[in-house]
Amino acid sequence: MNQHSSYSRTGYCPICEDATKFAAQYDWYRDHLRCSRCGSIPRERALARVLSRHFPQWRTLAIHESSPGAVGISPKLKRDCAGYVASHYFPGVPLGKQVDGLRNENLELQTFADESFDLVVSLDVMQHVNQPADVLHEIARTLKPGGVYLFTVPTYKERVASERRALYQPDGSVQHYVEPEYHGNPISDAGSLVTFHYGYDLAELIHKWSGMDVEVVRFHDHSHGIIGDFTEVYLATKPFGSDATGVSDTFEGAVETRDVDGRWPTAVRTMCENASRLQGVLPEVHKEDFIFRFVYDHPGFPTKDEAVDYYFKDGARSAAKVRRVVNERMGTLEPLAILEFAAGYGAVTRHAKTALAPHILHSSDIHPQANDFLTNVLGVKSVQSADVPEELSLPTEYDVIFVLSFFSHMPRSTWGRWLQRLYAGLQPGGILLFTTHGTTSMQYFPQATLDGTGYWFDQSSEQGDLETAKYGQTITSKEFVDAHIAQLLGAEYLAYEPAGWWEHQDLYIIRKPSVAAHVGNQMKAAGDQY
Repeated sequence: MNQHSSYSRTGYCPICEDATKFAAQYDWYRDHLRCSRCGSIPRERALARVLSRHFPQWRTLAIHESSPGAVGISPKLKRDCAGYVASHYFPGVPLGKQVDGLRNENLELQTFADESFDLVVSLDVMQHVNQPADVLHEIARTLKPGGVYLFTVPTYKERVASERRALYQPDGSVQHYVEPEYHGNPISDAGSLVTFHYGYDLAELIHKWSGMDVEVVRFHDHSHGIIGDFTEVYLATKPFGSDATGVSDTFEGAVETRDVDGRWPTAVRTMCENASRLQGVLPEVHKEDFIFRFVYDHPGFPTKDEAVDYYFKDGARSAAKVRRVVNERMGTLEPLAILEFAAGYGAVTRHAKTALAPHILHSSDIHPQANDFLTNVLGVKSVQSADVPEELSLPTEYDVIFVLSFFSHMPRSTWGRWLQRLYAGLQPGGILLFTTHGTTSMQYFPQATLDGTGYWFDQSSEQGDLETAKYGQTITSKEFVDAHIAQLLGAEYLAYEPAGWWEHQDLYIIRKPSVAAHVGNQMKAAGDQY
C-alpha cells in the first residue's frame, strides 16, 4: 500500500443520497476511498446500492445487523429503520443482553426467535466466524420465508476453493493452519482473527450449509465510488416453504421431535450452566443421561462441581479429537456427512455439532428419548438405532462414522455384525473410527480373562434400562479386532492406537475403498471363486 494522492473524483453517494467527493490517499481503495460527507468506504456503498435496488421499502422492514460500524451505512440503517436491531458478540456476557446499545449475540447460536427478520446484514464479518455453517443455519432460521441475508466478505479471485486459516478449539485455544491475519474490530483494538479466505465456491457452500439461494453482485462503479478489490455483495435468500436447514441435512426417518422432560434440580442446572459456558455449548443435560449420572456420582471427584466440569470438558476433548481425525484422514473443506453412532444423550454431540462444522452431523442412539433430546434440544438430526444390526436403517451413506465406547459393550453374537453394518454405511472412501476396551482397560475389570480368540464379556452395565445380555462389558484384544476387520471387503487399516481414547480404550480407524478400488476388489473376489 502506497501513500499518495492516488484518487479523487466527484460522484453520488448511495448512503448520503447526494453529490459528494470520493478521495483516497492510499492505493488500497477498499478501506481508504472515503466519501467526504459520510465517511463511507466502497463495500458499504456497494451494499447500499444493492439494498436500494432490491429493497426500496427497506425502512419498513425488520433488519438485524451484526457488528455495525460507527460510520457509513450502519448509522443510516439505525436512524431510518424503525425495525433495526444491532448486535455484537461480547464473550462472558449472557446472550440476548444489551451492552452499550448493542444486543449480545453469538452468530453461531442466536437467541432470536424463528422468522424474526426480513433482512440480516453484515459487512466483512463472515471471514472471522469460527463455524460458517452454523452461522448460515442460524441466519436462515431467523429469516422469514423470502428473507435475505445481505452481506459483504472478501472473495479471492485466485482461489477456487475456500481455505480455513484458523480454528477456535472448544477449550478456547486457536489452531492456526497458516500465519495469523487480523482485521479491524469495531469494539476491540486487538483486532479480529481471520478464520477463512473464501474462494469462488462460497455461493455453493452457502447453499449447502443453509439451503438458501445465492446471488452475487460485483461492482466497478466510479460514479458511486465502488472500485478496488473485494466489491462483492452476496444475497442469500431463504426459500418460501422451506426451513432452510440444508438439503443434505434432512432425511426420511428422522426422529419426530417432542417435548423433553429432562430437567435436573436447580443446583445441578446451575453447575451445568457454569461449566458449559466455558465450553461455549448448551447447558441442558437430560435427566436420563447415564454418562452424566456416572460422572456426577463418581466418588473420584472431590466435589460435584468438578464432576460436572469434567463431563463438559471430556465431551469437548472427544469432539476435538474426532475433528483432528477428520482433518487428517479426509482433508477437505467440502461439507461431509458424518454420523455419530451410539451418541447417547449428547455428551460429545453438543460439542461435535460445532467442532465438526461445516460438515453435517447426524446422530443415532437406541433410546428414542435420547434421539428426541439430540434433535429437539441440541439441534442435531437423529435416526433411531435398532436392537439387531441388520435392521438399522440409515438415511444415507456417510463419509465418516465415529463410534465411541460401543464395541466395548457388545456381546460376541452382535460384535462383528455391528462392525459389518456400520462399515456398510460408509460412502466409498469413507472412514470408520471406533474404540474398544482393549488390554489396557483390563485394569478396571480385574475379573476379566480373555478367551482363546481374545474376547471377554460380562453381563453387567452402568445402563440399567438395557438387557445386560445385549449390552454388557466387553474386552477385546487387537488380534480379535483385526480378525473382524479382515472380514470387511477391501477395508484399509489406517490406524491402531492402544489406549488412544480416554487413556485406556483402543482406537481403530479403517477406510472403505474408493469406487475404483471397490470394483477391483469385487472383480478379485469373483475371480477367487474360479
